[in-house]
Amino acid sequence: MISVGATSLGFGAAPLPRLLEQLRELGGECIELNSQPGLHDGLVIDARTIASVRAWVDGSGIAVRSVGGYSDFAQVDDDALAVELARLRCASELACELEVGIVRAFVGEPKAGLGLAEARARAVDAFGQAAGFAEELGVTLAIENHGQLLNDGRALASLVEEIDSPHVKLTLDSGNFCWAGHDLEQAHDDYEAVLPHAVCVHIKDGIWTEEGFEFVPAGLGSLPIAELINDLRTRSYEGPIYSEYEGSGDFLGGTRESVGFLRSVLHR
Repeated sequence: MISVGATSLGFGAAPLPRLLEQLRELGGECIELNSQPGLHDGLVIDARTIASVRAWVDGSGIAVRSVGGYSDFAQVDDDALAVELARLRCASELACELEVGIVRAFVGEPKAGLGLAEARARAVDAFGQAAGFAEELGVTLAIENHGQLLNDGRALASLVEEIDSPHVKLTLDSGNFCWAGHDLEQAHDDYEAVLPHAVCVHIKDGIWTEEGFEFVPAGLGSLPIAELINDLRTRSYEGPIYSEYEGSGDFLGGTRESVGFLRSVLHR
């Protein structure tokens, strides 16, 4: 069942119980819980705190539907790659503890001396390894179109098709393609390529300005957000749809507008 919420990262240092309360007040139903240690008022989610986290979540009425994990597999050094695999495994273990089935992941960022073809090959190999522990833990790794290295719909679709694992899919971020330089026509093509592989969706909207692509609350920009959501429903998508407001101004106000718009589209 599709549910609407937000990513916890945008709430910054807010303590997790207060964050969950704020999200409920904004109309949210679900959250992507970020795995960075210390992000939410110093919270480190581990064996010592997991029971408290579960209690806060259960009492909030907000469902954790994914964990925000991190990975940079565009590494020249094998030891650095091993560190990144271990980092993604930690996020996957957290998701398993919380009985959450989706872990957001990244391909990585450009590195001096590492060409695109080699970086892609290393990512295919690393995600192939990661698929092993993802299967063991019962989670799906959802690679997001993020950053500058492989922020292209067809390239990401090709990547997961080559990895060819039911435990490696995609997170679709509606605004990141345009942030990376794609125009509206390209964004339509990106969405079409990613949608068959998407198990998680982050919604950003925006407008093109002289300075670049500027994020605005969902429904107030130039991106076809309502059309995208309707496409998801047509494809029987049942995952989360998160507001990820990164525009200027008040984060809570922008998130409230975005969540309200997403809910209105879903309930038409």
